Amino acid sequence: MTVIKVIAFIIFIIACIAIYHNTNSYEPKKRILFIVVGMVLMYGITSLMCTTNLNGIQIKNGQAVEDTVSVMKWIFTPINALISLCSIGNTLGKAKDQEITTDKAGKRLVIIAIALIIIFIFESSYIKNFITTLLG
Repeated sequence: MTVIKVIAFIIFIIACIAIYHNTNSYEPKKRILFIVVGMVLMYGITSLMCTTNLNGIQIKNGQAVEDTVSVMKWIFTPINALISLCSIGNTLGKAKDQEITTDKAGKRLVIIAIALIIIFIFESSYIKNFITTLLG
């Protein structure tokens, strides 16, 4: 369990660095705020995904479920943040610097949102199958 948390922490650090780098159009305080708010949002979405996937699964060992869900949150939160927040930060920065039009930035953000929804659907399926196979 500790090894997995160390790996997740490394992924988290990499995600924070990548997001910070991709928001270079903003001052450091705004970049850090973007990372914090984005990570909290990703944690909330990941937690919701994990919780909804537990419905209907009959599992005898409650502690095993808590540990498994905790690991899923530790792993998927920084991965989701890395995928989404880098792209969002980059797009918003380019729009701020007027490298792209706000119309084009809006279209990019819609594409990112659609990609995220697709990713969340696949992750949700993976999480449910993983929990069912491991603990069911």
